[in-house]
Amino acid sequence: MHSTTAMYGKGMKDIMPVAAAGIVDGIVFGLLARQAGLGIAEAMLLSLLVNAGSSQFAAVGLISQGIVGWPILVSTALLNARQLLYGLSLGPHFRGTPVWKLALMGGTLNDETYALKATYLERGGRPSLAYYAGASTADYAVWNVSTLIGAWFGATFTQTEAYGLDFAFIATFLGFLAVNLLSSFHIKVAACAAVTACIGYAVAGSTAAVIAGTLTAVVIGAVSDER
Repeated sequence: MHSTTAMYGKGMKDIMPVAAAGIVDGIVFGLLARQAGLGIAEAMLLSLLVNAGSSQFAAVGLISQGIVGWPILVSTALLNARQLLYGLSLGPHFRGTPVWKLALMGGTLNDETYALKATYLERGGRPSLAYYAGASTADYAVWNVSTLIGAWFGATFTQTEAYGLDFAFIATFLGFLAVNLLSSFHIKVAACAAVTACIGYAVAGSTAAVIAGTLTAVVIGAVSDER
């Protein structure tokens, strides 16, 4: 049986390739936050307290357009609704775990840590809170340090699009998708979700795209016997 310390260290090690890829995302977020008019402390609080890249980018995009208040709360809540699905996916593996531990686990759950944990469990890994905690700690630290770097230089570096840095966040998620296309069924689901996401984006923007693509994948997975 693996010790708690060993599993914690393994989680930190396994998340590092993904967390390292997110360095550019964190820097870009810090830059965009400063360009939207936020101070260094405000940009850092978003990453420290929210810890959800897509919602943070959405919030900063709205702020840069002069939109504040309830539209930000509603749009980010809708974007983060997928976290419910993440919890439902991981929950059965942690039956009997105290609620307070599940709450801590949920508080550090994001796209990167979910992708790692789901892949680890699917490949036969033993459910381990220590493994998850190690991955979450490393990912959280990298994301916030990267945000600080971006926010620190955000007042002087303004040409993120010119260097293609605005594509970094998308590229990270394409990487998650690529390593999880393990069967023809996965490819079909990804293709259907992509189509509906594109339609949602054309109709009502990025929030609708995320919701449409997510729901499509969930519905197909629920009604299909394929895996």
